[in-house]
Amino acid sequence: MFVLSNAWRAMMRSKGRTALTAIIALVVTFGTVAGLAIVQENHTAHTDDYDVQKATLAIRPSAAAWKKVSPSDSASTKHYMTWTDYTEYATIIQQAGVTLDFTVTETVPARVSGDLKAVSGDKLGSASDDKTGGQLIWRAFWTKDAASASDLGTFKIVSGKNLSYNNQSSNPDTTGALVSSAFAKANNLKVGSKFKVAAASDASTTAELTVRGIYEYTAAADADNPVVTARNRENAIFTNYQTFAKAGLDPQTGDSSVSGWQVPDLNVVFNVTDSASYKKLVATFKKSKLPASGYTVSSPSLEAYVQSLKSMDAVAANVKTSTIVLLAVGGVLLLALVLVGVWGPKRDDEIGMALVSGVSRGRLGWQFMLEVFFTTLPFYVIGLVGGIFATKPLAAALFTGHEVTASSSLIWNMVWGGLGTILVLAILAALRLAFFRADKLFAADGDWGSVSETETIEADSNDDAEAKA
Repeated sequence: MFVLSNAWRAMMRSKGRTALTAIIALVVTFGTVAGLAIVQENHTAHTDDYDVQKATLAIRPSAAAWKKVSPSDSASTKHYMTWTDYTEYATIIQQAGVTLDFTVTETVPARVSGDLKAVSGDKLGSASDDKTGGQLIWRAFWTKDAASASDLGTFKIVSGKNLSYNNQSSNPDTTGALVSSAFAKANNLKVGSKFKVAAASDASTTAELTVRGIYEYTAAADADNPVVTARNRENAIFTNYQTFAKAGLDPQTGDSSVSGWQVPDLNVVFNVTDSASYKKLVATFKKSKLPASGYTVSSPSLEAYVQSLKSMDAVAANVKTSTIVLLAVGGVLLLALVLVGVWGPKRDDEIGMALVSGVSRGRLGWQFMLEVFFTTLPFYVIGLVGGIFATKPLAAALFTGHEVTASSSLIWNMVWGGLGTILVLAILAALRLAFFRADKLFAADGDWGSVSETETIEADSNDDAEAKA
């Protein structure tokens, strides 16, 4: 009880230093937990999480090859990838022993029909629909994965519902379409509204569609394809394959009579399970001297994932630096406050008085250690718990797309690291007693007043003489 009460009184005598020590311990712990959790998640996102991402593989014309394709020259569609081209890649993939499936996107231009109008802002200029095939983009997705890999950019449904991709249905949806929010507003379309579009090859051939949903883009478009970038992507109409085929827009494989804008821009995307399989296939293609000149192999899903990390990368870089500075400055301040608390001149008097009173150095050392524990340990625990629970909402406020939580390994590292640091500070405080010299008990300052034995005798003699006089 003596040690506890003395430790408490010592802390209360220096309330400012005690409060500052507690605040620093809390802030350093809280900031370190949150900072390290973000840095750790960023590292994991680039390594372990990246490795298990669902990887897609696409073979598409390169930027140089796309320059040969003109949005106003239907003959340039000969540069599109064909089923024959993709079959060559599929054969190599099968020979490599990689298990996968694939999905398809087909795109053709389309014309407005009746009162329908395109959203302004396209780059087709004054070229006629006969030359360009129309200002609209009709894109058919075979599956939801195909929609996710669209080079027009990912999108979200803001009204209505998404397309039906049930290819096994005996009664598939063959009229439902998705239109952009801008296109719907320009044409006063709502979910359930019907509208007609005309084929690129023949303005008199029309197809009636029903607005199934309205979408908005959530990512930028791939600017390489001059055909789709020349047309405002807000004019893109999305349907499933059945709707596209019913409109007669999907020619039979090998049909040589199909030419011009009737030739769909075919985009086959292979689902290759994970990044390791993707890398294996890329290496296999290189051995087979593929892709041919003018084409590139890419992974839309992995590229989208890496793109989603950019905001977290920027935050993690700043947080990493801030955490290092916080630990360094906080550690130095805590060490300084602990040393000042036990090395001050007033503590010399306190130590001397205690030793003269019979208190052992061991008990005094334990008292000094308790002072450190009382001012740091409770606030370290508060900072640790607060940091663990605040990390997720704090990270969500800094960037989106990735959930950050303090892992069990990080928590245990913080527990042992923090307790170890506090113990070291407490030991340094206790070592103050080892450096206290006994001669300070008779130092010539304070209430101890110390003089030599000779001076003491002389003073006593003078006092006696004065008394007799």
